[in-house]
Amino acid sequence: MFETLEVGRRLKRSEYNDLQLPLRQKLLEAQFELAQQDYPVIIVVAGLDGAGKGTLVHRLNEWMDPRGIETNTYWEHSDEEESRPYFWRFWRSLPPRGKIGIFLGSWYTRPAQAAVDDQMSREEFAVACQQIESFERMLHDDGALVIKLWLHVSEEVQRAQLEGKAPRSQQNPRVSDRPYELHGNYAKTLEASEKLILGTDSSHSRWHLIEAQDRYYRDITAGEIIAEAMQAHKPRNQPLPAGPSDADDIAVTGRQPTVLDGVDLTKSMEKDKYKKKLAAYQDKLQDLSWKAYRQRRSVVAVFEGWDAAGKGSAIRRVTGAIDPRLYKLVQVGAPTDEENAQHYLWRFWRQLQRDGRATFFDRSWYGRVLVERVEQFASPAEWQRAYSEINQFERQLVAHGCIVLKFWIHISKDEQMARFKTRAQEPHKRHKITDEDWRNREKWHDYELAVDQMVSHTSTQHAPWTLVAGNDKPWARIQILKTFCKTMSAALDKEK
Repeated sequence: MFETLEVGRRLKRSEYNDLQLPLRQKLLEAQFELAQQDYPVIIVVAGLDGAGKGTLVHRLNEWMDPRGIETNTYWEHSDEEESRPYFWRFWRSLPPRGKIGIFLGSWYTRPAQAAVDDQMSREEFAVACQQIESFERMLHDDGALVIKLWLHVSEEVQRAQLEGKAPRSQQNPRVSDRPYELHGNYAKTLEASEKLILGTDSSHSRWHLIEAQDRYYRDITAGEIIAEAMQAHKPRNQPLPAGPSDADDIAVTGRQPTVLDGVDLTKSMEKDKYKKKLAAYQDKLQDLSWKAYRQRRSVVAVFEGWDAAGKGSAIRRVTGAIDPRLYKLVQVGAPTDEENAQHYLWRFWRQLQRDGRATFFDRSWYGRVLVERVEQFASPAEWQRAYSEINQFERQLVAHGCIVLKFWIHISKDEQMARFKTRAQEPHKRHKITDEDWRNREKWHDYELAVDQMVSHTSTQHAPWTLVAGNDKPWARIQILKTFCKTMSAALDKEK
């Protein structure tokens, strides 16, 4: 596929000068228009060593307003990045809506190099391509414009570049002092590159292959591709349903049974028995948390449930057993303006703690398929695709070695009413209840059905849901602690 990229395309300096100014004007106009839109532009610059990727990125920053661009480089990895799931480093660097993010070195770097170095099997390479395709589809579905540029040079040109023997006018900066021979086999690199391109070329994020031997031709061609893509891209058009009862998939006529009906809410525990079990499980969880730290196994735990279900008190019994240096509690509320400017998963990816530590989410990414769905803050297209996006997210956590636990604390509608009244009467609890809590009771059945579908779509073997009987708080707390200990013990007994 690279034969057509070695035919000698080039521009004279005079031609380059004639084309540069109008191209820069087009790029700036597209960038200023983007600033008013609700989507970001993500530019991936990839290709062979010696093809001038860094020089091209420099040129793009020169042609456009750098205040609206963030350039991200990944040619050296930090301990902070290596101690989290692979895509964490990219999620935290994604540009907000209205901005441009340039990625020099990207999610393609690791599988490409691993394939050349024979450190990745054919099956692992296919999985990596699938993960990349899913990641880019997720960004595209959220409205992002993904532009991928692959710069190619012939073996002769690459050798001249990496040995510093290219003509001065065409010499690209070096990022390595290694001699050319140590850069690997050119033919093998082409083979791996072709597989990577074919495995990740899709209608929503296709590759643009550029002959990069001549820097003038390379830069003008790349700039034109970017300008045309930005001018042609259409903003997201996902109007939310208008009427309060438009969620026809939720508002099923008549009371239908759900997975929550199988939760035995009569379960309870005597006070003395509760205290003994609490102490025993907390002691065990304390030991397990340090064992996880030594094995560099992270824990990611999600706590969901009805308003007043007892999530906070259950979380306190868990965190009370763990050294505060080993966990972070993330309390999730309505997204901020900064968070709204990103994909909804962005704010959760960036909170993940390093290997060996725990991240507890009081409310989580499941808000997309619960409150955002029922209250129509998300369109049907957005929450329906969220199931697969969430499953992909959790698969990546588990693949990295994270132990994922998910709890839904279930209580009856009557029990919730009793707790609401108690909160309203006690001054130190009054702040916990809001008008929104009362209003949500009117949509109890809508939420039941949303929970039912959430569990059916996202309770997987690697990240199952635990439905907790929560009418009796002591019983719920022990059930959660017991699940923590059982799940962590089983995971830590296995080799990572």
